[in-house]
Amino acid sequence: MSAKAIREFDGKRILSTSLPAFNLNKRFAQVAVTKSFVGQSREEYFGAIEADSPWLTSLGETKLVVKPDQLIKRRGKANLLLLNATWAEVQDWVWERINKPIQVETVTGVLTHFIVEPFVKHSGADEHYVCIVSNRDGEEILFHHEGGVDVGDVDAKAKRLQVGIESVASEEEVTAALLSSVEEARKPILAKFLVGMLTKFRELHFVYMEINPIVLVGDQISV
Repeated sequence: MSAKAIREFDGKRILSTSLPAFNLNKRFAQVAVTKSFVGQSREEYFGAIEADSPWLTSLGETKLVVKPDQLIKRRGKANLLLLNATWAEVQDWVWERINKPIQVETVTGVLTHFIVEPFVKHSGADEHYVCIVSNRDGEEILFHHEGGVDVGDVDAKAKRLQVGIESVASEEEVTAALLSSVEEARKPILAKFLVGMLTKFRELHFVYMEINPIVLVGDQISV
């Protein structure tokens, strides 16, 4: 089976349009090295991004998150994550790093793509981990109630639910198999979201999808 990795920017756009019932955030900005990047001033470059994503200039009290969008794992551990920042601070942070080489663990490369989105205020208890993987028997859902930067070895500690090729997971099955360590008030919305994720995973012919963290504040999910 062939598979192609996609950027977080594209993955979040797909989820936000494919799962309308959950009112997922649709405000994302991609900051990337374009053909005209070398010949642009800083003001021209970020001005073009603002023209493409005008919500960046009307944030009010809303702060932002920015990180590289190049399939880099453990960005928080590598100090490649800026949280709770203004748009001006995001510009400073990106300009210091864009189109420049960086080493992450044993790999050296150039940062060319970033994703910017609104910062959601939450606590560590609001963060969960989920992954769906295709296998020869169907799909396996991995879930851990503690997500985020310090999630650790999810293969060792995540709860698992195998869903057969001809089977459909119910919210009750998901709750029983995966959500025993989650607060009761959180279980219904998480179960509904995981079932919806699996449905779209299959419809869109995905083979692997990992979200860390899923953030649940009240009844609103953010990915």
